[in-house]
Amino acid sequence: MPTSHLSRIVAVAAFAASAWLAGPSPRASADEATTSPALKSVQGVWTSRDDAEVAAKWTIKGDVFKATVNGVEYLGKVSVDDAAKPHPSFTIDVTDGPGEVKGKTAKGVYKIEGDQLIVNLSVPGGDRPTGFDPNGQDVYLFELTKKSAQ
Repeated sequence: MPTSHLSRIVAVAAFAASAWLAGPSPRASADEATTSPALKSVQGVWTSRDDAEVAAKWTIKGDVFKATVNGVEYLGKVSVDDAAKPHPSFTIDVTDGPGEVKGKTAKGVYKIEGDQLIVNLSVPGGDRPTGFDPNGQDVYLFELTKKSAQ
């Protein structure tokens, strides 16, 4: 085997070994670094009180939204805008769920008070509420408590 060919093989092997030893690329943490502070503030598992009218468990990791509401599962992408007026906005692009909700957007407003996430959310496809009064049949007020990490 010619020396130049052997030296190329050794160089490729050394590069592969150094990449493997370095571990995962910084891209994994780059996504976390680009997550807005507003989106970071809603990360985690949020649940309704036991006596709530609507039983809910929301899990938000990155921009991935997974929820169970009264036993029905929803999946989607969440975005928040803490600079929106008159209240910060909370938007879920539903990627999977029952009936006609798949592919629609649920728009809402939110606030965080201590370990509480309060979201007034329209039905998917509805108009964004302007406040936290759940008037009408097309808006749901979720008062969720952050579960502690175990």
